[in-house]
Amino acid sequence: MQKIHVAVIGGGYGGIRAVEHLCRHTNITVTLIDQNAYHYMQAEVYDFIANKVDMSHIMIDLPSLLKSFGHVDFVCEEVHNVDATQRSVHTATRTIGYDYLIIATGSRTYFPAFIPGLRDHTHGVKSIPSALDFKQQFERSLLDRIEAQRRGCDVKPFNIVIGGAGLSGVEIAAEMAAYANHFYQNGNFGCRGVDVYLIDAYETILYGMDPFLIRSAHDRLVQLGVHVWHNNRISEVQEKKIILDNGKVLDFEFMIFTGGVCASTLTERLGFPINAKGHLVVNPDLRVDNHPEIFAIGDVAAITDADGKLCPPTAQLAERSAEYAVRTILSRLQGKVQKPFRYQNGGVMIALGGEYGAGLLPGGIRVKGYLAYLIKKAIFWLYTAPLRRRSLIGKRR
Repeated sequence: MQKIHVAVIGGGYGGIRAVEHLCRHTNITVTLIDQNAYHYMQAEVYDFIANKVDMSHIMIDLPSLLKSFGHVDFVCEEVHNVDATQRSVHTATRTIGYDYLIIATGSRTYFPAFIPGLRDHTHGVKSIPSALDFKQQFERSLLDRIEAQRRGCDVKPFNIVIGGAGLSGVEIAAEMAAYANHFYQNGNFGCRGVDVYLIDAYETILYGMDPFLIRSAHDRLVQLGVHVWHNNRISEVQEKKIILDNGKVLDFEFMIFTGGVCASTLTERLGFPINAKGHLVVNPDLRVDNHPEIFAIGDVAAITDADGKLCPPTAQLAERSAEYAVRTILSRLQGKVQKPFRYQNGGVMIALGGEYGAGLLPGGIRVKGYLAYLIKKAIFWLYTAPLRRRSLIGKRR
């Protein structure tokens, strides 16, 4: 089989899975390009911002991980552009040629421009720096609040607002409420605690998902004391204040926005077809139109299901699409034709604060409570344990 070189842009869930499968073939050399020197497991960020784990729990060193795979070069730089005609990727210092290119740069928080002040006065948690920034500011504010009480000062309400009640919003709201409850109970602090508000424009949280998950998550949020506001659209966000379309005004100490995602900024510089949120438009085989050697996978691509609906941006989608892209490359080298990509959801698990969760397993099996929590943690361990072992091997080389 002919020797080829594959460049992969992005070291997230999809990019790492693509490298892993590509490196099983000795005729393929790989270059991974990422501006960060770590693999970020963003699906577990709620544990980090709620102080259940430290930063090492959600990141793995990329250079040592990639050394364990063998024939992989790592370029820790930001990609400036791609020259599809010359089949090359350009960074600030180098040009990387390729036979095939896999774009896996993921997504970022989408701040709708029609909501004044949203970007300026809210936090996103799609990156480690933004999650760390929120975590540090939150804990500093808690300490200031306790010291103010000691001095006899009036303590104003401490509200945390989560905008958007999809998977990320629900998980963060539940974990923040569980953390706040534990903090005040464990320290026996007498001042008023933290109130968490989950605000969403739809008539239910987790809109469009299985009714069992919706009911289980809603019941758990209520149990934790989360204020769930349905059918409330955000009109404006000011410093420490949110204004809703029905006239409600709510003061807040912090606001996290999880109301949607858009593609990484790279797609705006490539000149390839994109949708309104910057996702690369791909063919049924995940290739960029008119460029059969370029694949886009995971959150950065507008991947649709059999009904033409956009697939949810999950780690599971990133991994499955990465595996498909690699199979398609191998099939082409062998002169074979690959069937179109079809995503089948392998189940969903939701963390709901503390040691509690809810989920749907393959076969329609429903679980909730401590068992669901254990299953979700087991899934995370099964993903991270092999990578950490590989990273340790690579570190020793």
